[in-house]
Amino acid sequence: MPHLLVAAIDFGTTYSGCAFSFYDEFKKDPTKSFVKNWIDPNSSMMYCKTSTCILFNEEKEFNEFGFAAEAKYLDLMLENDHHNWYFFRRFKMVLYEIQSEDQEILIEDEHGNTMPALTVFSESLRYLKQSLLDYVNDSVIISMDDIKWVITVPAIWSDPAKTFMRRAAIQAEIDSDMLTIALEPEAAALFVKYLPVERKVDGNDKEVLQAFAPGSKYIVVDAGGGTVDITAHEVLEDGHVKELIKSTGGSWGGTKVDEEYMDFLKRLIGDDTTKYIDENLPSLLFEARRDFENAKHIIKPNSDKKINVRFPAKIAEIYTTLHPDKDLRAKDIVLTKNKKQMAVLFKGDKLRLATKDVEDFFTQSVKNITDHLAKLLQENDGKGISTIILVGGYAESQMLVQGIKAMFPEINTIIPKEAAWSVLRGAVIFGHDPSMISQRRSKYTYGVSVNKKFNPLEHDEKYKYEDGGEIRCRNIFSKLLEVDELVTVGVHQKEKRYRLKSCKDAGISHWGFHIVPFVK
Repeated sequence: MPHLLVAAIDFGTTYSGCAFSFYDEFKKDPTKSFVKNWIDPNSSMMYCKTSTCILFNEEKEFNEFGFAAEAKYLDLMLENDHHNWYFFRRFKMVLYEIQSEDQEILIEDEHGNTMPALTVFSESLRYLKQSLLDYVNDSVIISMDDIKWVITVPAIWSDPAKTFMRRAAIQAEIDSDMLTIALEPEAAALFVKYLPVERKVDGNDKEVLQAFAPGSKYIVVDAGGGTVDITAHEVLEDGHVKELIKSTGGSWGGTKVDEEYMDFLKRLIGDDTTKYIDENLPSLLFEARRDFENAKHIIKPNSDKKINVRFPAKIAEIYTTLHPDKDLRAKDIVLTKNKKQMAVLFKGDKLRLATKDVEDFFTQSVKNITDHLAKLLQENDGKGISTIILVGGYAESQMLVQGIKAMFPEINTIIPKEAAWSVLRGAVIFGHDPSMISQRRSKYTYGVSVNKKFNPLEHDEKYKYEDGGEIRCRNIFSKLLEVDELVTVGVHQKEKRYRLKSCKDAGISHWGFHIVPFVK
């Protein structure tokens, strides 16, 4: 049955957002949804997402989230009152490596103080949930029983990581029966598929139409702040799609570019200045990182223009205090970690850098993405892919866009105008109609442990045992579903029958049963 309202939360590494739509409006225009806006106190500007930052007070109680958390923490740092507070940013990546549902996870904040990951994630989701409810209730009062919730996660996450997000949502008082976990690249592909042609891309309308015609194959690159999620689809005759290649990717997102810039900045000011600022005025490097985050989206390859990044004047003052005979602003060359000489120029409160030098900050990230794409396109299932759909916040970077186009000139590249929030809007669509993805590739091989008559040509001697005069072998893996096997959503797969051999304690003797895998 359709839900009256679908509410989606796109929980990102760098930025997060939420949106909703009513079922009646979805039927008229699937791409139409109401996205909550956020005001950044530092710039007074309004954005469709807020930063993924959360602040807890000295008693480890929730205080602020998003832009408000950044602003509050910056004030605390300026007053030197931040030491006993807990400020977490970009913490989503802690789940990237999780491999067990029982794994106890602690997250370190900006200064190494720890809190349980479940608390940090659940309080973040609780805030985003309540913010969306307040936004909805501005126009209509609605019961929680009428709301279907969708939370997005990277497709490359492990199953325990996805389960963790569900646990965090439940702790944030979202009903598990009313919650769907959606894969980010699939949500993005849904949104782009439903978009009118003129909003899909600035370019050839005919090529865009062909990208979603029956029989066509496309690859989705969801480039976010932390991870880059890649999946490939083929459009079926009925308009639904099947997964060609199971989701892959890596931690090659836009934050890698920020890290390269911060490494350069620390080399510019030196280890002693960096250490002094970290210990006494951490707000300076906090501001410097954020200023670069805002500037990096306008960087274009092969440009002869200088890139201007705001540089806190206090950093230069501290440098001079620690080095009385030196002037930081007099520096004109910095030796990078790759032993390259990078020219620098100070003008007022700006640090001016040549575009050709700043391009180096993007090199490794773009190379990781394009190399991985090239590998996928060379696979048997990747042959015939004619379109790359590039979405996510990092898709706004011309350095990434041009890097992909240069590497794959023969493939049509679509960057929708709503690239930065394609996942969020697609998650709303997925909540209303999850049926578009009709066939997926199995991420793992699934099966059960069985015993059989021992065959020396097939079985391992160490698992051999005797039972009632019969030589048998234990711990044999009976496959139900193999990795990369194509399965149809909602359809029972092949059936296998098994016999239970004499379970005396349970009062069972020679009962048979069968297992039928079912993909939900």
